Amino acid sequence: MRRTSWRKTPDLSGSQNWIHTGGTEIKTWTVKAIDQSILQNGMGMIVVGSISFAVSLYFALIGDYENFRLFFFPISVLVILFYKQAMQKTVFVYRATSEHLEVCRWRDIPDMVFIFLRVFPFLMIGVVLMLLISNPALSIAALAGPALVGIGLASVGGDSSYQTYWQDFQHDEYLWSDVLEAMLDAEQGLIVLTLPYELPAEYAAQIENPEQFNRQDARLYFRKDQQAEVMAMVRSRIPHIELTPGKQIYEF
Repeated sequence: MRRTSWRKTPDLSGSQNWIHTGGTEIKTWTVKAIDQSILQNGMGMIVVGSISFAVSLYFALIGDYENFRLFFFPISVLVILFYKQAMQKTVFVYRATSEHLEVCRWRDIPDMVFIFLRVFPFLMIGVVLMLLISNPALSIAALAGPALVGIGLASVGGDSSYQTYWQDFQHDEYLWSDVLEAMLDAEQGLIVLTLPYELPAEYAAQIENPEQFNRQDARLYFRKDQQAEVMAMVRSRIPHIELTPGKQIYEF
């Protein structure tokens, strides 16, 4: 599965605050890519959605279509949220110079998503109250699906740090001369550079055998139309290192 968007993203390199502006610029490119585990990131939605689906299926089999419709709505919402959450892309802006590689990245999340997460729980409360008023015979179990969805979204959307966390801007820089290995995953659309790394002293003091964390990866994503130019640029910067074919595994 290719993790880069098929849509062309405008080049955003001109709006970034690059550090090494004095170097000879070789190439810049911008791409959107899914840089996380799709299943792991959407596991919570899958669990809640599976429970709601099982209950709604039960009501459908016994002919209780009123309760079936009650559970079908939150399932539809969870499917949309799972897609948006698990398939969330990150914007990557790259700038390669003769000596350095700089990467700016942030989550491509529209502000409307966070507004929806704050408003939707109140809509769910209104729906539950109207159902109770119109049909007092409804059991608490019949309202569990919408209630779980509302509580889950309220816990996420109500956190003031949620939007800041997910849209956190990061800026990394690397030296081409430090590259130890390079892997090409053409199927997913990226090159993974392995470079040396040293844990900060405050973290190293809390970890047993900190010397084992001595490497870091730099992921260079590219669309299909960018692949040839990016590969040629990387080969020109590290001609002594072979681009070994492989597959990137996303654990988190």
